[in-house]
Amino acid sequence: MALPQDIEDPKFEVVKIGPSSYRKLVFNENIKFPCEEKREYQEEEIEEEARELDSQMTYEGDEWILRLPIPAIYHKFIVGSRARTKSQLELESGAKIVVPKREEVEDAIYLRARQKQMIYSCKAQIELLCEKEESKLEYTHFISIPLALDDKFRQLVDQFREDVVLQRFPGVEQSFFMQSRRLHFTLCMLKLHSHAAVEEMKEALTDFSARLAASFDFGKNFIASMKGLHIMNDDPSAVNVVFTTDRSHALQNRMNALAELLFEILKARNLVQVQSLKAQRLLSSDELHAEVKLHATLMNTKYGRSSRDNGRGGERETFDASPLMERFGQVDFGNVHLQELQLSCLEEMGDNGYYRSLFSVPIGC
Repeated sequence: MALPQDIEDPKFEVVKIGPSSYRKLVFNENIKFPCEEKREYQEEEIEEEARELDSQMTYEGDEWILRLPIPAIYHKFIVGSRARTKSQLELESGAKIVVPKREEVEDAIYLRARQKQMIYSCKAQIELLCEKEESKLEYTHFISIPLALDDKFRQLVDQFREDVVLQRFPGVEQSFFMQSRRLHFTLCMLKLHSHAAVEEMKEALTDFSARLAASFDFGKNFIASMKGLHIMNDDPSAVNVVFTTDRSHALQNRMNALAELLFEILKARNLVQVQSLKAQRLLSSDELHAEVKLHATLMNTKYGRSSRDNGRGGERETFDASPLMERFGQVDFGNVHLQELQLSCLEEMGDNGYYRSLFSVPIGC
């Protein structure tokens, strides 16, 4: 490691070249700069990854073969239009890419090459490509904290819906309302497009559960005081979402700490990327901390009849929520005990009417 005096108090010797004299910096060849240590550490990581890959390769004929787990939904990006992307990857890396046929629905591709380095290069390029193309894929699952497990909360929400419908506010449809048995907080959305990814997610949540159970806050009551109506934008005359929440700093801080632990584990397992968390606005501006926006959607115009008729295209329908906010803006839905966190399916419902749960983690008593 370079010492401050080696840099701040340099030593010179005089060197005579022809008629002129020059000062030459006397440099200690044993000095190690931090950047060199970092480079050595990175090289060790690369070598370790290469050794791990070597153990996964097989040798057939005169070629090395690596089975690379890649969800089938990404295969179209690797092949590209008229197989141009695949050809380019093969040309740049020197490896041959074998993509299973569509009917085989295998969550993997195969890399073949005479030299291992070609496979290393091809693998790295494919992983970068998949990371880039992930934004084009639909969400499949999400991490939810069910509010609908609380019977009293559901009853109060149902009563609110009935009261609003009776008012016959202009532009407000009964179909806008979220079913009370589906109400929840969302911690993050996920793209798990393979069985292996879902299983990896379950393992991650098992790890999360163990670490959460060892934390200081675990076992304390986790209560949300759900009060008031809120909108996503600043113009109450053009609203598409109305929600309720608990705006206390205590709950927000505790939920952020929980989310931060979860995100750390998911990122380490490549189940979610920083870019995805940023796109969902779940990180602080410096991207170092979780900042979850807690909201329980009560009304959403995308559930309306006209939105369903028009499909996903076009602008979102809005309505004037001013009369609604004036009449019901201070509605109180009471305290809700937050019991567990769930890995929820986005498009599947369970027997209780809530999103189908694949895994759950207790978060409070």
